[in-house]
Amino acid sequence: MKDICYFALQVQFQARTFAYNESMFVHLRLHTEFSVVDSTNRIETLVNIAKKDGQPALAITDLNNLFGAIKFYKEARANGLKPILGSEVMLEAPGVDQGSISRIILLVQNHKGYLNLCELITRSWTQNVQRESALVKWSWLEELNEGLILL
Repeated sequence: MKDICYFALQVQFQARTFAYNESMFVHLRLHTEFSVVDSTNRIETLVNIAKKDGQPALAITDLNNLFGAIKFYKEARANGLKPILGSEVMLEAPGVDQGSISRIILLVQNHKGYLNLCELITRSWTQNVQRESALVKWSWLEELNEGLILL
């Protein structure tokens, strides 16, 4: 027991003395004014705060849409930040637990990923709206996962 307590104290001490580099932090889940019911964050304000904070990049992941992507991309690039595009989507559970829904984050890695994310969001809004929510099917995600990072 003494060894465990000593180890825990050692870890706490090392964590306190470790010099944290603030520029290593990047928001990867952030809703903007384009997530109509979830946020009122303005893109310009978010980019300015991230720049002032020394963040090298910033992601926006609005709920079931990419409406702010172009505005965000232009604003981030103009301020020297690397824009990371993405979206938080509702994923319909496969298999036995029908009706179960999970929220996942999909980040774009490259041009193919952007096209695949656009296709997933389009399909969800045109082919699978349930209780006023657009749901991505697991089979679509399996088919269109190239260039995407799932969080």
